[in-house]
Amino acid sequence: MTLKAGAAKACISPTAECFPFPTFGNADPRSAMHDDIYTRAVVIDNGKTRAAIVNFDMVAIPLFETTRKLISETGNIPEENVFMTATHNHDAPSIRTPQPGAKQDEDLARRMDIYKKIVLDGVKRVIEEAVAGLRPAKYGFDTGESWINVNRDFQFEDGYWMQGPNFKAYADKTLAVMKFVDEEGKLIAAVLNYGCHAVLGFVAKDVDGKIKVSSDWPGYAQNYVEQRFGDGAVCLWTPAAEGNLNPVYGAGLYTFLEDGYAVSKQLPPGTAFVLMEALGGQHAIDAIKVINGITTYCDNMEIKNARTEVELPSQKPPVGADMMRNRMLVDNLLPLGPNGERPEKNLVVMEDDPEHPFRMEIKILQLGDVAWVGVPCEIYSEIGRDMKAASPCPNTVVVTHTNTNYHSYIPDKTAADHHTFQSYGAAKPGACDEYIVNGMVELFKELK
Repeated sequence: MTLKAGAAKACISPTAECFPFPTFGNADPRSAMHDDIYTRAVVIDNGKTRAAIVNFDMVAIPLFETTRKLISETGNIPEENVFMTATHNHDAPSIRTPQPGAKQDEDLARRMDIYKKIVLDGVKRVIEEAVAGLRPAKYGFDTGESWINVNRDFQFEDGYWMQGPNFKAYADKTLAVMKFVDEEGKLIAAVLNYGCHAVLGFVAKDVDGKIKVSSDWPGYAQNYVEQRFGDGAVCLWTPAAEGNLNPVYGAGLYTFLEDGYAVSKQLPPGTAFVLMEALGGQHAIDAIKVINGITTYCDNMEIKNARTEVELPSQKPPVGADMMRNRMLVDNLLPLGPNGERPEKNLVVMEDDPEHPFRMEIKILQLGDVAWVGVPCEIYSEIGRDMKAASPCPNTVVVTHTNTNYHSYIPDKTAADHHTFQSYGAAKPGACDEYIVNGMVELFKELK
């Protein structure tokens, strides 16, 4: 087999007519651009079939089914060999599909349609360019470390858990890199994998007071690596298990009252974008060390894929529970009373829901001796660690956000009693670890 690889990037930034644009989580809308966002792709051809890894500088994969079909048809790639993810960038436009029967704002719908076309045009262009750039290649794989993340489950003075930098708790520092080079040794693409949220600019204002679209720190890291190697090299970043991991600069910022009560506050205008550049640059340097350290290559690659669904223990709120108020209570986001009294932290007690098990997809795209394992959910870092340890493939990479739907956070068994905001999804915290790990192991057996 003769291995070929090609890579490309295409800008998918919204144009002026798209603004103001909705933001993930119903935060204040974006009103301007700070820096461009992209979709990136690497296409691999082993002489028998093709595969593609594609990412988006967005919170989730946009228009999943449509996008996957477009990639498949444009690149002559079997749909099952299309592996997509998003950097889970909270600073990007959020393409929302209205609920059936929901009233739709006509102007918003018009702006959304404009942006959908921008994204799909970018997807088509990036695959066309990657395919056009296919050339003889070889690949290598290695791992290093990057110390830019921190566990964000932190127990405060009152005994409750919120977002805060917990340096003692587990945070996987592994930075995995799959590297493709041409016959002259020039970098075609580096596909990175690391666990950390892209949230530095989530609700942050720039110096002019505007909340802007940005690629956040993973975008800065990708751009830096590409600039350093030049010659059309593409750096594609994928999120590992990051359900409880934040950037070390953005794990929680609080004002502490005299009684120890923590009140959330924001960074001064413009600060977040400075931190993005600094943290992205640091991560890029870590990546470049791994990229340059890969000197052993293979020019043959078998491409295999498999997919399954696992049933996970589920939960539900009791009838009548105010989950929005609960979400605000969890992170002390409700205002203090007129005399400074704190809101009573009577958090919702979730109920088991055995009649409606939570179904989660697991898929594997195996490229030679590297297995890319994808899940749509935001699993805790400990679950990702256990998946890699249990995998029969030594070079296993766990990727999250591999579907379009925002499924659920899944806290691991050590965090079952934390009752952070991540604890209130459909999957039961602390009860899913073995189901996920065993489901992946069984899928590897099928792959063989």
